[in-house]
Amino acid sequence: MDEQIASVTNQVKHLGKRLTIQRRAVLRHMLTSHHRPTAKDVYHALKKEMPNITLSTVYTSLRLLVKMGVVKEHVNGDSPNRFEPLLNLDSTELKEVM
Repeated sequence: MDEQIASVTNQVKHLGKRLTIQRRAVLRHMLTSHHRPTAKDVYHALKKEMPNITLSTVYTSLRLLVKMGVVKEHVNGDSPNRFEPLLNLDSTELKEVM
């Protein structure tokens, strides 16, 4: 998992951004999630260890990871969107962000 995080960190730096503590926490949660969580699921899971994290920060982090191709967003009409990690132990390739 550390290789994946290092790969994402490099990609984020390439975009002129930083992999903040909150973004790293969202990424770690997604990499260890065994289901497709909603943003609120991620928020509630992280709130225990990071009391100052906001739902807005989780959404922003997930959107960045989606844009990078690290996470896929599944849009569901009447229910909340779910997010699926696209990285696995064998692949740390990230698509270029235009």
